[in-house]
Amino acid sequence: MKKMAALAYEKGAHFMQFTGDMINGYLSSKEAQHLEYFNWKKSIEPFWHYMPFYIGMGNHEVLGIVFRDENGKRGAFIDGFPYETQSAEVVFAEAFVNPENGPESEDNNKYDPDLEQADFPSYKENVFYYTHGNVAMVVLNSNYWFAPSISKQTATSGGLHGYIMDNQLEWLRQTIRQLENDRDIDHIFVTQHTPAFPNGGHSKDDMWYHGDNSKRPYVAGKPVDKGIIERRDEYLDILANESQKVVGILTGDEHNYNWLKLTPEVPIYPDGYPHEKLRFSRPIYQINNGAAGAPYYGQEVLPWSAFTQSFSVENALCLFYVSGEQITMKVYNPDTLNLIDEVELR
Repeated sequence: MKKMAALAYEKGAHFMQFTGDMINGYLSSKEAQHLEYFNWKKSIEPFWHYMPFYIGMGNHEVLGIVFRDENGKRGAFIDGFPYETQSAEVVFAEAFVNPENGPESEDNNKYDPDLEQADFPSYKENVFYYTHGNVAMVVLNSNYWFAPSISKQTATSGGLHGYIMDNQLEWLRQTIRQLENDRDIDHIFVTQHTPAFPNGGHSKDDMWYHGDNSKRPYVAGKPVDKGIIERRDEYLDILANESQKVVGILTGDEHNYNWLKLTPEVPIYPDGYPHEKLRFSRPIYQINNGAAGAPYYGQEVLPWSAFTQSFSVENALCLFYVSGEQITMKVYNPDTLNLIDEVELR
């Protein structure tokens, strides 16, 4: 991280966006979580005094309660509560300073079991947007209310890795509309930790789950209406079909770098998928960079693999050069300083 921050600063970056997996996490101690955050912040401290760093949540930022069997084997793992003092979301907000212009929480949605009390953690400082010049960045949390065990043990309820829940999705829709009508904004990027289309290391989850649309969050013991692939499509529909300004999504999670240009020609469904299918009215990009120092993941064979470009397991820093209506992305290795890739996005 220190090398990445140093290179970004040397290249004249105006700000840096890092979206999740700063730490090992998966902890049940708030104090231990803060210690890991402290160590990450120390690595970039010489540089974030001089340029802003905006931070989003990933799955490794999870902090929760672990249930074990009589043999001590880990079983269910859910987000920590009380949510206002012990959740992953509130500890993240204590550790970092981000804008506070996001949604409130998932309370008061149609699944809320009790409208008289808070049943979900806050989105404060983990979902937000900001602008710089003619660029807007919308930061989402695809690991909200995350229960790592929920994909296999649904009885506990909790959020699913990769899932954008209802209130957050509606906030995204309204925010994109607002930015579409902002004459000062030409380009919008949306970032969340989990790729919509994993390419190496996370085909078992992210927004794919081996093509299993049955995966979804559970609230008060009941599944929500939309499965992970249906929700992925609703999300992408907002970005591609309800917007002309969204350039693409910036993701991580998988320990590699690659990009994918999403067009109607790209196959994005499992065989026999029974639900309505999304069609892109214009192309948008998915740019994945999880190559910030974690052990690398090799490429998998997936329906869209033939369209995946520039797959690399080198450590990588993505720099976006914006000049009016044009955007060029240059990708450098912060260890060797070689240019990995260069792409004209607009």
